[in-house]
Amino acid sequence: MDKIRKGLDRLLEVACCLLLTMMVVVSCWQVVSRYVVGVPSTVTEELLRFSLVWLSMLGMAYVAGKQQHISLTILVDKVPPSVRAWWTVCLQLVFIAFSAWVLIIGGLKISSISMLQISPALGIPMGKIYYALPVSGVLIIGYGALNIMQTLRSLSSPAALTVENHHD
Repeated sequence: MDKIRKGLDRLLEVACCLLLTMMVVVSCWQVVSRYVVGVPSTVTEELLRFSLVWLSMLGMAYVAGKQQHISLTILVDKVPPSVRAWWTVCLQLVFIAFSAWVLIIGGLKISSISMLQISPALGIPMGKIYYALPVSGVLIIGYGALNIMQTLRSLSSPAALTVENHHD
């Protein structure tokens, strides 16, 4: 289970870093082509926009896997660790349901609808851009399952509850 998590983490870290690096290079090229060369590049804006979509969705999956998403913990911090663990399981189930319904099912629908729409500058089907939704949905479901298994495993070890599920 830890190998799967580490592998997913590493894959997303590398993908997000590569996307961000490419976006910086493309941005620099856009500035150079516009102000130095005098001939603005026609594909850079679209490439940056599509890259930002993928970076955001992959980043969302990564953060959900690390359980570092935005949350209000004022009430959860005041309950016993076992209640906190069950709350974590419930929260992960909500993430899984959202990912299945909105990101995967909705993302596949919007991708299939948009497959005939071609992006003007890059000439690729827009449906391929929207594949970021179901891909991130699958990743979030995988992370959610790993998080649930880790939390349930910690329930059997009370000493782990106080350390493992408390995020500051």
